[in-house]
Amino acid sequence: MTHSDRIQATLERLLADHGLTAGSRLYRSTMPEHLTPTDDPEVQTLSANPDPSEAVIDVYEGGHVTTATQLGPGLAFAEAEDHQWRAAGRIVVAVRLGDVLAQGGLIYPVESVITETVWYCTLPAGSIRASVLP
Repeated sequence: MTHSDRIQATLERLLADHGLTAGSRLYRSTMPEHLTPTDDPEVQTLSANPDPSEAVIDVYEGGHVTTATQLGPGLAFAEAEDHQWRAAGRIVVAVRLGDVLAQGGLIYPVESVITETVWYCTLPAGSIRASVLP
């Protein structure tokens, strides 16, 4: 089995274990200035963070905890939206997990989050299309 095959097998197992599919939506709170408009007013482009600070479990290389900066530019997303995120001018956006995977991105569980399941998604394209939630 090649390294690429092992990564794909790990990703498929991770998705299955957590009930995630390409159609799963992940959520993030952000400031409006972090979004770039598209032709569709309900869809914006969200840029990857080149210097992410999340601590993640690197399930692809043995399950140890590492910082997201070692994995590449990306963003953390939660499995569920929290209405408290809308405080102080922030807005909530959703992305499709399939859009992350289509650009060759991987997902990693975020360590030390108590209240919800959060995933760090690498974004090799440098950005991702996000739906702005009402």
